[in-house]
Order: sequence, then C-alpha cells, then structure tokens
Amino acid sequence: ADGAELSERLTLFPNPNRGDAITLTLGAVAADVNTVSVDVYDTFGKRVSARTIAVQDGYVNTVLDLNGELAAGMYVVSVTAGTQVYTERLVVQP
Repeated sequence: ADGAELSERLTLFPNPNRGDAITLTLGAVAADVNTVSVDVYDTFGKRVSARTIAVQDGYVNTVLDLNGELAAGMYVVSVTAGTQVYTERLVVQP
C-alpha cells in the first residue's frame, strides 16, 4: 500500500537541482486526463516556465530540460492534472 500512496505524489529528482534537467513523476492521474500542465513559479509567484506533458496510463514520468534557465533559488513546481493540482518545492543550487 505504501507504493501506491507514494506514487500519488508529485516527485522531483534530483532536488536540490543544478538547473539543468529534472525528472518529474506523478502517478494516479485520472483516466480521462491525457495531458498535464507543468508550471514553475519563482518565489515572487512569477511563472518562469510552462510546459504540457503527455500522460501515459495514468502516470507521468518525464525529464524536464531546464537548460540552465532558472537562477539559483527556490521555486514551486505546479502540475495541473484535470481538477487536481500538485505542487512541490524545487531548490536550484548555483
């Protein structure tokens, strides 16, 4: 049961991150949801990145290429899957 519970959260790896690429996983996405929106916000609430990611079999497992676009600091990654919104903090190190 622990595995199922864990998969329903948004996970970011590695975190802290160097700002190059991040692996994003999210399980238990509703069956009628085909894509999710991934938005990254800085500490001021400004959206610094927006992507649309395909869902495969109710599961998201993708590598976001950040290309060094994010300055060092704290960010919030927000994933919208239908009516569900998942957020996780991301730390970018210099």
